[in-house]
Amino acid sequence: MNRPVGIETEYGLNCEGFAGPPDFAFESAMLIHAAPLPVAFRGWDYTDEDPRRDLRGTRVDALEHDPNDLLGSTAQSSRMTREELLADTVLLNGARLYNDHNHPEYCTDACHTVADLVAQDRAGEALMHAAENAHNARLDGGRVRLVKNNTDYHGRSYGCHENYLTLRAVPLDDLVDALVPFLATRQIFAGAGRVGIEGGDAGVLQLSQRADFFETVVGINTTARRPIFNTRDEPHADRTRYRRLHVIAGDANRSEWATGMKAATTALVLDAVEAGWRAPIRLRDPVAAVRQVSHDLSLGDVVTLDDGLDVSPLDIQQWWLSACERFRGRDAETDWVLAEWRQVLADLRADPTSVSDRVDWAAKLALVRELNPEPEAARRLDFGYHLLDPALSVHQWLTDRGRMRTLVTRAQVEAAHTTPPSGTRAAVRGTLLAKFGTAITAMEWDRVRLHRNGVDVTVRLPEVAGPEIDQLHALAENASTIDDVVAALDAKGG
Repeated sequence: MNRPVGIETEYGLNCEGFAGPPDFAFESAMLIHAAPLPVAFRGWDYTDEDPRRDLRGTRVDALEHDPNDLLGSTAQSSRMTREELLADTVLLNGARLYNDHNHPEYCTDACHTVADLVAQDRAGEALMHAAENAHNARLDGGRVRLVKNNTDYHGRSYGCHENYLTLRAVPLDDLVDALVPFLATRQIFAGAGRVGIEGGDAGVLQLSQRADFFETVVGINTTARRPIFNTRDEPHADRTRYRRLHVIAGDANRSEWATGMKAATTALVLDAVEAGWRAPIRLRDPVAAVRQVSHDLSLGDVVTLDDGLDVSPLDIQQWWLSACERFRGRDAETDWVLAEWRQVLADLRADPTSVSDRVDWAAKLALVRELNPEPEAARRLDFGYHLLDPALSVHQWLTDRGRMRTLVTRAQVEAAHTTPPSGTRAAVRGTLLAKFGTAITAMEWDRVRLHRNGVDVTVRLPEVAGPEIDQLHALAENASTIDDVVAALDAKGG
């Protein structure tokens, strides 16, 4: 990928056997505290974070929240301190783990390759399952099961967000025009699939877990009035040069292929926009189109454009692929992504069931057709597909039998538990944590503060990758003491 990309996943909690109503905020926080982490930094520096700053140049007074998220027991969580409840944790691999809106959330650091991104995401799954086991071992009655999905089937949705570093010089309207039709139709190969339609037929399979929850085209909120294009302006980098495009219009995928492809194709679209390409069409009603596409397993329905022309989601994806073909030959990874994108569109045109080895919703569809379950059993199958526990996971069962493609090896995933994505500032943060963790007093994506002889020293990381980051990583690796770090920074004028 030609830009840094990260994934944030909010995991669902299924609480079984509790004596009374479970306190989801408490269980989420305690699960994170139970995670087996030999080396980690507990805490997070919120000084420069402002989730209410909008890419359109304004700042909202308050963010809207889904009222459903405020329902439920707070018997235990209300007695916790803010720090205990948030359970902020920074890992050796550069990832962040914390309690977000009553869900344990795992955020990979920025990655430059598809393999790194998939391995880091899979390492997050493994860590969360280990935390699940550790937390359950402490419970006196009851059990918590983690689910990598996006709905509780009762009106609540939680996110899997993607983050892309983009150039601030690119006009915002150009990004909106390019991303909205793309994201509305990307679900034909990146949708995780869901049994049930929000407020409708409980037994119908649709392409996306999230499609029914989007209400507007552009906006800053993430848990209410969800927009297709999110405008939160927190670059976590040099804000004079960069935006962080915060994509919330995507599903939590179990398929490694889908995880890699949803990010890599989106990154290519951003490459095209930054190279001067402009979207040739607009959707007449993007919110309706998102739902319409998700509800059509045949992929034969058409969506209406601003000019009245009716086109299929496959047509839109084909146009966007054609725009990105200009990058063929740039590198082997780009060629692989373009080839896979072209192939999956051809396969979907010929027979949607032929992609069940790589597309989550198609894998579910194949099982439903094989087993012909009753609606409630189909929903249990859907739920089981997303369970993290390998002994219970339907997705793992399919993978073990060679019915799902994988992109990374077990060794790559195991290495990603403690090794940051290569060539990024995560490597600097991870090295400083490994060597000088006891001296660290604050961490954020773009800085690390260490305490030395009564004085705080801050290592700033305004770039995500590049020569400066490579130099800082070498500096951190070669330093034996914090004094060495300070001396090296002074020597380079940093």
